[in-house]
Order: sequence, then structure tokens, then C-alpha cells
Amino acid sequence: MIKINRPETPNINIYTEKTKSLSLELRTNLLKLIAEDAVHFQGFVSRLEDENEMFTKAEEETLEAINYYADPANFKVEGKKAPSFTVYKDKELKEKIRTVFNDKCAYCDSKFLANSNADIEHFRPKKAFNPFRDAVDEKLIEPGYYWLAADWHNLLWSCILCNRKSNLDQPNVEGLKPLGKKNRFPIAEETKRIRSHNQDLDTEKDILLIIDPCVDDPDDHFVFPVNEEKDVGIVKAKVLDDNKPSKKGEISIALYGLNRTKLVADRMEAGLDLKSIFMGLLDSIEAFSRKKNAGEDTSEEIEKFKFQKARFQSKMKETSDYLSFKKMLLEDFKNFSQLQRLGLTIEGLLK
Repeated sequence: MIKINRPETPNINIYTEKTKSLSLELRTNLLKLIAEDAVHFQGFVSRLEDENEMFTKAEEETLEAINYYADPANFKVEGKKAPSFTVYKDKELKEKIRTVFNDKCAYCDSKFLANSNADIEHFRPKKAFNPFRDAVDEKLIEPGYYWLAADWHNLLWSCILCNRKSNLDQPNVEGLKPLGKKNRFPIAEETKRIRSHNQDLDTEKDILLIIDPCVDDPDDHFVFPVNEEKDVGIVKAKVLDDNKPSKKGEISIALYGLNRTKLVADRMEAGLDLKSIFMGLLDSIEAFSRKKNAGEDTSEEIEKFKFQKARFQSKMKETSDYLSFKKMLLEDFKNFSQLQRLGLTIEGLLK
């Protein structure tokens, strides 16, 4: 997982084109449900009071969700259907999200292949949530964060294994375990969970127990041991200043399934590939230096160097997978005697 610098809401139709009108009944009801000082709906009261005001598709869907989910009575009416959420499936929106996340899973940082699928993931579950206290699955609680179903800042690009719940194996763990986020959304103090669109969502940030890669820096919570061969590819919670592992790191690893066996193996393979390329790069430089000092033709070594350097740099581009893991490998590479003997630096080789 890496930190993602999410841009502001994109200039696309679902967020910009005001083409949707609301019925008088819906506007009247919403005026009872949306507080004038609601942080996330500034200006909506005056807009709802204007019968000529138009709304975007994202706004329309959000307002219809508020109208249903904010009234507990609706849950008791037999046969009353909840409004559907479709905005997050918009093709233009999906392409924007794919680009922001460099076509990689927001959680495990895996690159999507031509034959693999991605989910548009809601970080805060839209319809219902599983408190997942003490890492134990609980009965789903309605409503979820219904007002964020179309919110740009609540949407991520995720692989199905991180986003959905599946029974998977892990290294050194007996049996299959239910891994994956799905509706799980644990916080430190359940009584302080935000349950209404009228509340300020920012007050919940400090009690979240899982990492949001668009808000948190995963490097503050994760570490990838590289010194012991048995640990290569495994992610662990970072030990913090209080000499205790990051709780947010521990829970995120378990909830997203960041140590599922296949993922660990893929990270290990990526690490071995990077190491092989790095060592080949150093060998080409050393061969060039040796031939140059002997007055021999170095054209072959120059071509090998260019090729290996390009490969090495490509593995560290923001579009490459498992970047946090690779960055820790590079720190270990700094201790290579061959690198030091040649008077080189990792930073210089990446330029």
C-alpha cells in the first residue's frame, strides 16, 4: 500500500451537469432532514427551497439516499425499496479513479492484469457496516454511510480479494481465514461513529482503525522485513515510538488480507526480480570500468548498462507494483559492497 495524492473532484458530467429536478414532495422532506449547518451539505437548504434549482446526477442520488436512509421509519415499511446506487459505476468516473490509482489496487498495490477485474470500492460502506470489533465479524448495521455512495473522496480502485471477503490462506497460519474488507469498518470508539449526513465526518478520522491510503501514509504503519529470507514479501505492523506495533497497521493487514499467500509470493517474486536487475546493473558498470581501464572496447557494456538502468528505473515508477516493499529493499541494497566499491548511490542510479 502506498500513499495516494487524490486530486479534487474531477470535472465530469455526474459531478458538474445540473440536469436533475426534484419533486416538491422530495424537496420538502429533505428540508426537514438536512440541517442548515450540515458541514458536508453547505448551501443545500437554499437550493432545495428554490423550486427551479437543478442538481447533478451525483447530488440527486445522494439526496434520494438521505431521504430514505435518514428516516428510520422507512426500514419498517414492508416492501418499501431502498434507492439504488449507480453513480459510482459511471464509466467516466471509473476511468478517472483508475488513473488516480495508476491501475493498481489501493490496498495491496498489485498491478491489474489484462484478464483481472477491479472493483470501485467504497472506503466507508454505503448501505450497511460491520463494526468488526476485536477482529470478529458482527451482524450488519443499517444504515451505513449512505451520503457518501457517490462521493469522489470515498471511492477507491481495488482488487476483488482486498475489497470482497474470501476464505484464503496465509503463510504460517493454519487453515483458511475470511480475509477482505467488504462491509468491515472498525473504529476505536463505537459510540463516536458518524451515523448521519448532518455530522462532521472529520471527527471520525482520529478513531479509524484501518488505513485510508488517500489520507494516511501507509509507511507510518507498515514495515517489510528484508533481512530474513523467511520474512521477505511479508508485511508487518511498524513498531512506533511507544515500542508497540501500530494498531491501525495490525488491523489493516488482517482486514485487507495483505499477507495472503499468493500476494506474499508475488511480492517476493517482484523483490527477487528487482534484486536481479540491480545486481546486473552493478555488474555492467564494473565490467565497463574494468574494460575502460584496460583500454578495451566498452560499447557492449555501455549498451548493457543502458538496458539494465532502464529496467531498474521502470521497477520504481509510480505505476509499478509493490512500491513500499521495493523501497525497503533499496535501503538494504545500499549496504551492497559492490555498490560502495564503485562509489555509486541508489539515488544516482534512479536519476
